[in-house]
Amino acid sequence: MSLTRSLIVGAVVAVGFSASAVAADLNTKSYGSMKDTGYMPAIVTQPSWYVRLDGAYAAYDTPVLVEQGIDTLTESSIDNSFAFGGGFGKYFSNNLRADVTYERRFEADVQGNLDHPSATLQGTRKFGLESDLFMASLYYDIDRGNRFNPYIGIGLGVVRHTTTEGTVETCGCTTGEIASREKWSVAAALMAGFSLKLRSRLHLDAGYRFLYLGHAETGEITVDRGLVTESVSDDPTVEDIHAHEVRVGLRYDIR
Repeated sequence: MSLTRSLIVGAVVAVGFSASAVAADLNTKSYGSMKDTGYMPAIVTQPSWYVRLDGAYAAYDTPVLVEQGIDTLTESSIDNSFAFGGGFGKYFSNNLRADVTYERRFEADVQGNLDHPSATLQGTRKFGLESDLFMASLYYDIDRGNRFNPYIGIGLGVVRHTTTEGTVETCGCTTGEIASREKWSVAAALMAGFSLKLRSRLHLDAGYRFLYLGHAETGEITVDRGLVTESVSDDPTVEDIHAHEVRVGLRYDIR
Protein backbone atom coordinates (compact mmCIF):
# COMPACT_ATOMS: atom_id res chain seq x y z
CA MET A 1 0.00 0.00 0.00
CA SER A 2 1.45 3.41 -1.00
CA LEU A 3 2.04 6.17 1.51
CA THR A 4 -0.75 8.27 -0.06
CA ARG A 5 -3.24 5.42 0.19
CA SER A 6 -2.24 4.75 3.77
CA LEU A 7 -2.79 8.39 4.69
CA ILE A 8 -6.23 8.40 3.03
CA VAL A 9 -7.32 5.23 4.85
CA GLY A 10 -6.00 6.58 8.12
CA ALA A 11 -7.81 9.88 7.62
CA VAL A 12 -11.12 8.12 6.89
CA VAL A 13 -10.79 5.98 10.02
CA ALA A 14 -9.90 9.00 12.13
CA VAL A 15 -12.79 11.08 10.79
CA GLY A 16 -15.22 8.22 11.38
CA PHE A 17 -14.04 7.73 14.94
CA SER A 18 -14.13 11.46 15.62
CA ALA A 19 -17.70 11.74 14.33
CA SER A 20 -18.81 8.84 16.52
CA ALA A 21 -17.12 10.33 19.57
CA VAL A 22 -18.64 13.77 19.01
CA ALA A 23 -22.10 12.26 18.52
CA ALA A 24 -21.72 10.28 21.72
CA ASP A 25 -20.60 13.42 23.52
CA LEU A 26 -23.61 15.40 22.29
CA ASN A 27 -25.99 12.63 23.32
CA THR A 28 -24.52 11.73 26.68
CA LYS A 29 -22.08 14.42 27.79
CA SER A 30 -20.49 11.71 29.90
CA TYR A 31 -17.13 11.30 28.23
CA GLY A 32 -16.08 14.95 27.90
CA SER A 33 -15.18 16.88 24.75
CA MET A 34 -12.19 16.13 22.51
CA LYS A 35 -10.06 19.26 22.76
CA ASP A 36 -7.17 17.48 21.03
CA THR A 37 -8.38 15.76 17.84
CA GLY A 38 -5.51 13.31 18.13
CA TYR A 39 -6.65 12.06 21.53
CA MET A 40 -8.63 8.83 21.70
CA PRO A 41 -10.77 8.71 24.90
CA ALA A 42 -10.91 5.51 26.90
CA ILE A 43 -14.17 3.57 26.80
CA VAL A 44 -15.95 3.94 30.15
CA THR A 45 -18.41 1.28 31.26
CA GLN A 46 -21.54 2.97 32.56
CA PRO A 47 -23.54 1.52 35.48
CA SER A 48 -26.58 -0.52 34.48
CA TRP A 49 -28.44 -0.89 37.78
CA TYR A 50 -28.92 1.01 41.01
CA VAL A 51 -30.51 0.66 44.42
CA ARG A 52 -32.14 3.48 46.36
CA LEU A 53 -33.43 4.50 49.80
CA ASP A 54 -35.77 7.46 50.27
CA GLY A 55 -37.56 9.40 52.97
CA ALA A 56 -40.39 11.87 52.44
CA TYR A 57 -42.48 14.45 54.25
CA ALA A 58 -46.03 14.60 52.89
CA ALA A 59 -48.68 17.30 53.10
CA TYR A 60 -52.18 16.36 51.95
CA ASP A 61 -54.78 18.41 50.15
CA THR A 62 -58.10 18.86 51.97
CA PRO A 63 -59.87 15.53 51.42
CA VAL A 64 -63.45 14.84 50.45
CA LEU A 65 -65.09 12.56 53.04
CA VAL A 66 -68.42 11.00 52.14
CA GLU A 67 -70.65 8.80 54.30
CA GLN A 68 -73.26 6.41 52.95
CA GLY A 69 -72.45 7.79 49.49
CA ILE A 70 -74.61 10.87 50.06
CA ASP A 71 -73.50 12.86 53.11
CA THR A 72 -70.38 15.00 52.60
CA LEU A 73 -68.49 15.72 55.79
CA THR A 74 -67.40 19.27 56.61
CA GLU A 75 -64.18 20.53 58.23
CA SER A 76 -62.35 17.53 56.78
CA SER A 77 -58.58 17.20 57.02
CA ILE A 78 -55.61 14.80 56.84
CA ASP A 79 -52.57 15.59 58.97
CA ASN A 80 -49.10 15.68 57.46
CA SER A 81 -47.09 12.47 57.69
CA PHE A 82 -43.80 10.79 56.83
CA ALA A 83 -42.87 7.97 54.46
CA PHE A 84 -39.84 5.73 54.04
CA GLY A 85 -38.98 3.22 51.34
CA GLY A 86 -36.56 1.83 48.81
CA GLY A 87 -36.18 -0.09 45.60
CA PHE A 88 -34.01 -0.85 42.62
CA GLY A 89 -33.73 0.56 39.12
CA LYS A 90 -32.06 0.31 35.73
CA TYR A 91 -30.36 2.81 33.41
CA PHE A 92 -31.59 2.41 29.83
CA SER A 93 -29.52 5.28 28.41
CA ASN A 94 -27.73 8.38 29.62
CA ASN A 95 -31.10 10.12 29.88
CA LEU A 96 -33.64 7.42 30.70
CA ARG A 97 -33.87 5.27 33.81
CA ALA A 98 -36.67 3.50 35.65
CA ASP A 99 -37.16 1.95 39.05
CA VAL A 100 -39.57 -0.09 41.13
CA THR A 101 -40.07 0.95 44.74
CA TYR A 102 -41.95 0.06 47.90
CA GLU A 103 -42.83 2.74 50.43
CA ARG A 104 -44.36 2.65 53.88
CA ARG A 105 -46.52 5.69 54.55
CA PHE A 106 -46.96 6.20 58.28
CA GLU A 107 -50.26 6.94 59.99
CA ALA A 108 -51.90 10.32 59.48
CA ASP A 109 -54.94 11.47 61.45
CA VAL A 110 -58.09 12.01 59.39
CA GLN A 111 -61.25 13.73 60.54
CA GLY A 112 -64.48 15.21 59.26
CA ASN A 113 -67.72 16.43 60.77
CA LEU A 114 -71.19 15.19 59.86
CA ASP A 115 -73.76 17.76 60.91
CA HIS A 116 -76.61 17.00 58.53
CA PRO A 117 -79.96 17.23 60.40
CA SER A 118 -81.21 13.92 58.98
CA ALA A 119 -78.03 11.98 59.88
CA THR A 120 -78.51 9.04 62.23
CA LEU A 121 -75.39 9.94 64.17
CA GLN A 122 -74.01 13.45 63.98
CA GLY A 123 -70.52 14.30 65.18
CA THR A 124 -66.85 14.36 64.19
CA ARG A 125 -65.37 11.23 62.68
CA LYS A 126 -61.71 10.61 63.66
CA PHE A 127 -59.51 7.76 62.46
CA GLY A 128 -56.00 7.05 61.17
CA LEU A 129 -54.81 6.39 57.62
CA GLU A 130 -51.63 4.48 56.77
CA SER A 131 -50.58 3.06 53.43
CA ASP A 132 -48.24 0.74 51.54
CA LEU A 133 -47.29 2.14 48.14
CA PHE A 134 -45.87 0.09 45.25
CA MET A 135 -44.70 2.28 42.37
CA ALA A 136 -42.97 1.88 38.99
CA SER A 137 -41.39 5.18 37.87
CA LEU A 138 -39.70 6.47 34.71
CA TYR A 139 -37.23 9.38 34.83
CA TYR A 140 -35.59 11.66 32.28
CA ASP A 141 -32.16 12.87 33.44
CA ILE A 142 -31.32 16.27 31.96
CA ASP A 143 -27.54 16.04 32.35
CA ARG A 144 -26.44 12.76 33.90
CA GLY A 145 -22.82 13.34 32.95
CA ASN A 146 -22.48 16.27 35.34
CA ARG A 147 -22.21 16.23 39.12
CA PHE A 148 -25.50 18.16 39.36
CA ASN A 149 -28.26 16.49 37.35
CA PRO A 150 -31.87 17.77 37.25
CA TYR A 151 -34.59 15.28 36.34
CA ILE A 152 -38.31 14.89 35.79
CA GLY A 153 -40.37 11.74 36.18
CA ILE A 154 -43.73 10.00 36.18
CA GLY A 155 -44.96 6.98 38.12
CA LEU A 156 -47.81 4.50 38.20
CA GLY A 157 -48.63 1.91 40.83
CA VAL A 158 -51.00 0.60 43.45
CA VAL A 159 -51.52 1.51 47.09
CA ARG A 160 -53.01 -0.44 49.97
CA HIS A 161 -54.74 1.90 52.39
CA THR A 162 -55.46 0.83 55.95
CA THR A 163 -57.78 2.90 58.10
CA THR A 164 -57.25 2.33 61.81
CA GLU A 165 -60.02 2.09 64.39
CA GLY A 166 -61.56 5.46 65.19
CA THR A 167 -64.32 7.25 67.01
CA VAL A 168 -67.30 9.51 66.50
CA GLU A 169 -67.33 12.41 68.94
CA THR A 170 -70.28 14.62 69.76
CA CYS A 171 -69.83 17.59 72.12
CA GLY A 172 -66.51 16.14 73.29
CA CYS A 173 -67.93 12.73 74.15
CA THR A 174 -67.40 9.47 72.25
CA THR A 175 -70.73 8.40 70.83
CA GLY A 176 -69.67 5.83 68.23
CA GLU A 177 -66.82 3.61 67.07
CA ILE A 178 -65.32 3.23 63.59
CA ALA A 179 -63.95 -0.14 62.49
CA SER A 180 -60.72 -0.48 60.50
CA ARG A 181 -60.57 -1.57 56.86
CA GLU A 182 -58.12 -2.18 54.03
CA LYS A 183 -58.64 -1.05 50.45
CA TRP A 184 -56.45 -1.25 47.33
CA SER A 185 -56.42 1.67 44.92
CA VAL A 186 -54.56 2.97 41.86
CA ALA A 187 -51.73 5.46 42.48
CA ALA A 188 -49.88 7.87 40.18
CA ALA A 189 -47.08 10.40 40.55
CA LEU A 190 -45.37 13.38 38.91
CA MET A 191 -41.83 14.23 40.03
CA ALA A 192 -39.15 16.87 39.57
CA GLY A 193 -35.84 17.15 41.35
CA PHE A 194 -32.10 16.74 41.08
CA SER A 195 -29.36 14.30 41.93
CA LEU A 196 -25.94 15.32 43.21
CA LYS A 197 -22.99 12.99 42.80
CA LEU A 198 -21.32 12.51 46.19
CA ARG A 199 -18.88 9.81 45.09
CA SER A 200 -18.30 7.83 41.91
CA ARG A 201 -21.35 5.63 42.48
CA LEU A 202 -23.24 7.43 45.24
CA HIS A 203 -25.83 10.13 44.52
CA LEU A 204 -27.93 12.35 46.74
CA ASP A 205 -31.46 12.51 45.33
CA ALA A 206 -33.84 15.32 46.33
CA GLY A 207 -37.03 16.72 44.86
CA TYR A 208 -40.78 17.22 44.84
CA ARG A 209 -43.43 14.59 44.13
CA PHE A 210 -47.15 15.00 43.57
CA LEU A 211 -49.03 11.83 44.45
CA TYR A 212 -52.53 10.68 43.57
CA LEU A 213 -53.45 7.94 46.04
CA GLY A 214 -56.99 7.04 45.08
CA HIS A 215 -59.60 6.27 47.75
CA ALA A 216 -59.68 4.82 51.25
CA GLU A 217 -62.58 3.41 53.24
CA THR A 218 -63.25 2.85 56.91
CA GLY A 219 -65.20 -0.03 58.37
CA GLU A 220 -68.70 0.42 59.68
CA ILE A 221 -69.68 2.91 62.36
CA THR A 222 -71.42 1.36 65.35
CA VAL A 223 -73.09 2.68 68.48
CA ASP A 224 -73.23 0.80 71.79
CA ARG A 225 -76.85 0.73 72.95
CA GLY A 226 -76.16 -1.31 76.06
CA LEU A 227 -77.21 -4.85 75.20
CA VAL A 228 -77.25 -4.11 71.47
CA THR A 229 -74.58 -2.70 69.13
CA GLU A 230 -76.26 -0.76 66.36
CA SER A 231 -74.69 -0.26 62.94
CA VAL A 232 -75.01 3.37 61.81
CA SER A 233 -72.99 3.55 58.59
CA ASP A 234 -71.21 1.06 56.33
CA ASP A 235 -68.27 2.88 54.81
CA PRO A 236 -67.23 6.48 55.35
CA THR A 237 -64.94 7.08 52.36
CA VAL A 238 -61.91 9.32 51.83
CA GLU A 239 -62.01 10.23 48.15
CA ASP A 240 -59.30 11.49 45.75
CA ILE A 241 -56.36 11.57 48.16
CA HIS A 242 -53.62 13.95 46.97
CA ALA A 243 -50.22 14.42 48.61
CA HIS A 244 -47.40 16.91 48.04
CA GLU A 245 -44.03 15.54 49.10
CA VAL A 246 -40.53 16.78 49.72
CA ARG A 247 -38.23 13.79 49.21
CA VAL A 248 -34.58 13.11 50.04
CA GLY A 249 -32.71 9.89 49.44
CA LEU A 250 -29.58 8.09 48.32
CA ARG A 251 -29.01 6.21 45.07
CA TYR A 252 -26.10 3.78 44.65
CA ASP A 253 -25.00 2.61 41.21
CA ILE A 254 -24.21 -1.06 40.66
CA ARG A 255 -21.88 -1.88 37.78
